[in-house]
Amino acid sequence: MGEGKSREELEALRFSGVLSEDIALMRDILGNDDTVVFRNFENRFDKKIRGCVIYTEVLVNNIIIDQNIVRPLIGFEPMNAELGAGLSARLAASVVSTDEVKTKDKPFDAVTALLIGDTVVLIDTCPEVIVANSKKYALRGIGVPETENAVNGPKEGFCELIVTNVGLIRRKVKNPNLKFRFFEVGNVSRTRVCLSYIEGLCEETLVDEFIRRLSSFEIDSVLDVNYISELISDSGGSMFETLGKTERPDVVAAKLFEGRAALLVDGTPYALTAPFLFLENFQANEDYYENFWFASFVRTLRFLSFFAAVSLPALYVALISYHKAMIPRNLLLSIAKSRASVPFPAAVEMFILLLLFDLLREAGVRLPKAIGVTVSTVGAIVLGQSIVSANIVSAEMIIIVAMCGIASFLTPKLETEIVILRLLFLALSSMLGIYGYSIGIIAFTAYISSLSSFGVEFTAYIIPRSFGGMHDGYVRTPRELMKQRPWAIAKKNRTRFRRRF
Repeated sequence: MGEGKSREELEALRFSGVLSEDIALMRDILGNDDTVVFRNFENRFDKKIRGCVIYTEVLVNNIIIDQNIVRPLIGFEPMNAELGAGLSARLAASVVSTDEVKTKDKPFDAVTALLIGDTVVLIDTCPEVIVANSKKYALRGIGVPETENAVNGPKEGFCELIVTNVGLIRRKVKNPNLKFRFFEVGNVSRTRVCLSYIEGLCEETLVDEFIRRLSSFEIDSVLDVNYISELISDSGGSMFETLGKTERPDVVAAKLFEGRAALLVDGTPYALTAPFLFLENFQANEDYYENFWFASFVRTLRFLSFFAAVSLPALYVALISYHKAMIPRNLLLSIAKSRASVPFPAAVEMFILLLLFDLLREAGVRLPKAIGVTVSTVGAIVLGQSIVSANIVSAEMIIIVAMCGIASFLTPKLETEIVILRLLFLALSSMLGIYGYSIGIIAFTAYISSLSSFGVEFTAYIIPRSFGGMHDGYVRTPRELMKQRPWAIAKKNRTRFRRRF
């Protein structure tokens, strides 16, 4: 904005109150932009009342501008109207009839409003301009969440429009203590972000820390929550996400009820939540809509599947390469027979198959949905059968990789971490056998224990401090036993359930 002027220079500018000068100032700031419309007008009863309506045609509702801004300004009958500083405030209060009308005295604020779909009205002799809401929202509507499907529970997910997402959360939390605080991030993109929390449940220190981290950096553009996630997390270069990410309003509401805070970013259908714990990777929103017995069983399967997805290749290679004595005799003979004509060592076979599996998975994700499913399914069947028939790999390797793939689908929040961990464990096992795998487990445990999320231990609740810490950890107990909010998150007002009789 402003022909190379810095932000500080733009913020120092003020409107003069002379219409021709103010129009020239706005044109100078906006530069050559054919989407910005300047529409001059005069009041039909008093020619001295004249001005200019400015709006960005691709962002506005033209009906609102015509019926609620231009026509009222042209057609109102002034009663002893005085030109000068107070005229714009009187017109904003009694003539312009949009749902939100403000006055501004800085060109920088006026241009900022203009670029999000508001209309700016310059009035001759007035050093303040009128800013009226005229936004037109032409974006994808509320749909079913694509990455967090659920059989039971709400079927609505966030969209790319931040005001719609704020409304979805407000519908879930009908409490005056629910607060929304808007900020602007990105020197060029000027992206709106919104911090949400429940006053009285969320710690003030958490809110202050969120605000401090949002103001601690400068960046040109923000197009997605991940731009901010890496910049405000405790460990930006961590393998594991220390901020939760969800596209479901009900999940955000549940986190807010526990004393967490959520961050929405305009233009992305996801919200960040903090603090975020490692155990939350194994929790799903549907756990709280199902019978607690079934929910606990499924959650246990997720823990076992994570272990299988990262450990099976490493353990298999370690056993058949270094510790054959630990394999039952009949099984060892069967494996040896199938591997008799395979030219590669077990570790090389496993690396090849895992890389092929990841290639097929990425192809299925990146291609159009109709083609991607076909490519990944047919490719896996044809390729698997062909390489076994050609004696490039053994059939047991195919089984191990298939089991890893299926197991990894149960914990989609850890998909990228699983890919990295199983390759690291496999590398250690191929060099040192079971001892290398043990070193990997110890290093993994030490690493996640060193992480934190907004000052809260990332591994909180892995070893519960009390019986109460087990109610929503490895299993999901009956709701009446989950009487308190998590001690690691909520420091005050911890009671969330109490029987009256």
